[in-house]
Amino acid sequence: MKIGIIGALKKEIQLIQNIIQKRREQNIGNYKIFIGYYKKNNIFLIKSGIGKVSSSIATTVLINLYKPDIIINVGSAGALDTSLKIGDVIVPKALCYYDVNLSNFGYSFGQIPYFPKKFLINKKLFNFINNLSKNFKFTFLTGLLVTGDTFIRERNMINNIQYHFSSAIAVDMEATAIAQTCYQFNIPAIIIKSISDSADQNATIKFKKNIFVVSLQLFNFVQLILKNIIKI
Repeated sequence: MKIGIIGALKKEIQLIQNIIQKRREQNIGNYKIFIGYYKKNNIFLIKSGIGKVSSSIATTVLINLYKPDIIINVGSAGALDTSLKIGDVIVPKALCYYDVNLSNFGYSFGQIPYFPKKFLINKKLFNFINNLSKNFKFTFLTGLLVTGDTFIRERNMINNIQYHFSSAIAVDMEATAIAQTCYQFNIPAIIIKSISDSADQNATIKFKKNIFVVSLQLFNFVQLILKNIIKI
């Protein structure tokens, strides 16, 4: 199976990079893609950089050059659901933007024109991940994840997001853009996030402090997926 893996930061993908066998590198523009194998899967790993545009470009590069069967996005997220703790893993069923508003044209808040209100994860792939999570010894939660080009660290920002998306469990800066790109190319995608902070006034400090814990959680879960993945 050909699997594209995308992470915004080097620290988020370093442990995954280390297990790729027969690893080689390919440079495309300013992107470096790590290519190799793990458990009979062809792996294409890329550091996208932060934000919606960077992650969309990286996703397009992987899809156009390597034709992956699925895309996996790994990264950190800020918790909106108060039950979530540092290091908890979330796999959203649905994703949308919190910083898009064309409601004056009749679209839902967060909806890009001519696209769905929310981007839904492939059911077969989600069910596979959900069943697999039973073998994962840390907290696993699913729900709505929202994306925007701001690192959320203030109460008024959280209040605004929760006003529009009361069911959102977490927030990030890349996932929905990756899901939208995969939607355009009809490629199944799965989003895996680990909680680094609570999107509050201490978010920056907590993010820096917890990035290793986040990276380890992402690595453990992705490794579990790669060992058990089947053709979707």
